[in-house]
Amino acid sequence: MQTFPTGSSTHAKMAKRMPFRDLPTRPRMVVPQWLPMKEEKETKYTLNLVNGVYQMHKQEEEATNELIRTFESRDDDVFVCTFCKSGTTWVQQIITLLLNNGEQGEKNYTSVVPWMESLLFTPSANQPRGPGRDHEAKGWTLEKIKSNPERRFFKSHANLKQLPVGTAKGVKVIYVARNPKDVSVSLYHHVRNKQRDVFDGDESDMIRCFVKGRCENGSWFNHVLEWWEAAQADPEHVLFLHYENLLKDREGSIRKIAQFAGIEHTPETIAKTIQASTIDAMRQNAKVNTRPGENHFRKGGAGGWRDVYTVRESEAFDQIYMEQMEGTGLKMDFGEGLVMP
Repeated sequence: MQTFPTGSSTHAKMAKRMPFRDLPTRPRMVVPQWLPMKEEKETKYTLNLVNGVYQMHKQEEEATNELIRTFESRDDDVFVCTFCKSGTTWVQQIITLLLNNGEQGEKNYTSVVPWMESLLFTPSANQPRGPGRDHEAKGWTLEKIKSNPERRFFKSHANLKQLPVGTAKGVKVIYVARNPKDVSVSLYHHVRNKQRDVFDGDESDMIRCFVKGRCENGSWFNHVLEWWEAAQADPEHVLFLHYENLLKDREGSIRKIAQFAGIEHTPETIAKTIQASTIDAMRQNAKVNTRPGENHFRKGGAGGWRDVYTVRESEAFDQIYMEQMEGTGLKMDFGEGLVMP
């Protein structure tokens, strides 16, 4: 089997001696030709390149870099960071509940843990404010965020060097990773349900785009592995969680989130948070399922990729996955007892 260089061993050794914000940029990974495709198929997937990484078509590089340069962080700021479709809303809701003694209260998760970058999105003609502004940062503007006297929590899909952490040394990041096969399937349904004019391919086309890093947030491998190395280097400020562990051990995972973020909690708060953050509870909660007609909570769980991937696609993906993950020490749970590598 041909091995493609990742630079993971050298990079990991350097990571052990550095705060996460000072880590060097992870080398871009070389991805081989997507084996199941005999020839390149033209698929429409409208995206923007932001500092060399594909992002949503509404996100622009200049505005993103301005936010990175100018945002004034605070020592008690906490970011929930993920590659898209990896449990972001779930953790936003968990934090919302923890901050309110396990109760929903008057605010929804986008008010408590806003997606700051969504405030930069380019407005569309039929939605002058831009859809991300109301649904992803309800009630917020950048000015309000900067002047907010209360403790701040944020959502982000940024990779390591594009997270607007400012200069405050106490900033913390809760990073959630989900196995890439389930991510690719969830991303397909996301763009087909919510961004119909952005992507015109089928499920196999999405797998091909995903493997090549031509999708929102770019390469899953680069995104996840640089944050994994950051957590190994600086566990005081970066907590690395597995989506699948949140499924298996919700009490332990929720307690870990509360402790890491410095949120006071009681056993009763944890118990209420567990109950109010199940997928069924969130589907029925109008403050969480803010766009029910768009399947915001489709399925969840682990291992659903088996209903989508062909045998050939799965085997080819596994080959690339093993090559990219070699030497990193990171294992992912693909459901039904399959843990790789």
